[in-house]
Amino acid sequence: MSDEGALRFVNTLKVRFTQPDDQNDPFEFRPLLDFEGTAAIAEERIDAHLAERHGTVEDTLRVLEEAQSTDPKYPKTVPISEVRKMLSSDPTLKQKVTELAEQARHAVIKDAHPRLVDHMKDGWEKFRQTVARDLGIFCLTGDPTHSPMWAQYANRHYGVLVEFDEHHQWFDQKKTPTDDIRHLEQVTYVQNPKPRTWKEVTAVDMLYTKCAEWNYEREWRIIRPLNDGVEVEPGIFCFDVPPDAVRSIILGLRTTRDSEQKIRAAVAANPHVRFKRATLGGAGKLGTVDAP
Repeated sequence: MSDEGALRFVNTLKVRFTQPDDQNDPFEFRPLLDFEGTAAIAEERIDAHLAERHGTVEDTLRVLEEAQSTDPKYPKTVPISEVRKMLSSDPTLKQKVTELAEQARHAVIKDAHPRLVDHMKDGWEKFRQTVARDLGIFCLTGDPTHSPMWAQYANRHYGVLVEFDEHHQWFDQKKTPTDDIRHLEQVTYVQNPKPRTWKEVTAVDMLYTKCAEWNYEREWRIIRPLNDGVEVEPGIFCFDVPPDAVRSIILGLRTTRDSEQKIRAAVAANPHVRFKRATLGGAGKLGTVDAP
């Protein structure tokens, strides 16, 4: 975190859980979806339902007969009983009606396909927006010596890195053994992900999978409902971190003496927290040393 963020953290022991749409990756919570395939699955179900209700001419006649008897507005010019007699007396006509009904069923499905695809897209986006509004992400890295991460997230090495005890109960607050959130989870990075239907998408695909371009971050994350936190500013939700969940603070290569003194003063109440300092290692690789 930045030097400014570090001072805020050590004084409050609060961390922000950020909404997906405020993350720097615009594809957060956006798995690659196969809407054509999803619509095709829905069409199979619709077709099966139509076939069940209109599988034979007699099935259709029973549906129409029920409509005539229960719906006052349904046309009753020709009673269904008369239609049934007419078809029974002419097998050729009955066969022709059967063929036309089958063609009509397939035509209805085909005509509905574009609208069904659009409906699936709209439905998914509404679902994603709801999830993205209600959940926040706390992002961590498994590599404390990755220089580009320090440059990107720790204000060009002027900030610090906070090391947490990943075994602390704060990192695992599942409500049930199958809870998809409220616990520390490693992000999976995928190169050229395969589009999936709604039925195939898992919680891991949506919540814990990112494009391989981001794999340098070596990210772990916790996702929690924002309502469980505190809205410290409009749209900014924070959660309290237990003091004993903090293991150490690693000072950056450029952390100023003033920032270091302020951070140490705030941490004085938690003597178990160790201080380390980032160092320049060989081949441009960072290292760390104790900084008593």
